[in-house]
Amino acid sequence: MNKNVTNNGELLSTFTKNNSKRMPIQVALTRPLVEAIGKCFLLLNGTTEMIQEKDESVIPRAVYQVRIICNNTRLPIGTVLTIKIKNSKSIISQEQNQAILFGQEQNKVVAFDELSHWSFNNTEGLSATNIRILDIDPTAAMKL
Repeated sequence: MNKNVTNNGELLSTFTKNNSKRMPIQVALTRPLVEAIGKCFLLLNGTTEMIQEKDESVIPRAVYQVRIICNNTRLPIGTVLTIKIKNSKSIISQEQNQAILFGQEQNKVVAFDELSHWSFNNTEGLSATNIRILDIDPTAAMKL
């Protein structure tokens, strides 16, 4: 089986490939993002926040909390990450968040498109362009 595809043929990883010639050291330091956090995650919750842009316009940003579930990552399994998607609303409703919290809804395994890491002034974060719910159970996802 291809490590980038589930048994159902769903693409797991669309990590941005960064080959910047202007910042080769930063590229070398951030290159192994997939090795650090994995390709797919257990969804904990999703919300939408409204952010103000420099031009004073207000846009939505989806904010997801996920848990690392892959066994072969540098960060320990269970580590909670926050991933933000600009110009997007959460695909998870408030009712679904509550159902996930109380174990009333089946665990969702998710992957992100163009997942990237940024750091600035002793702060770091993860951004993506899209989230996808995968048709795979968490136990199978741990082995990917």
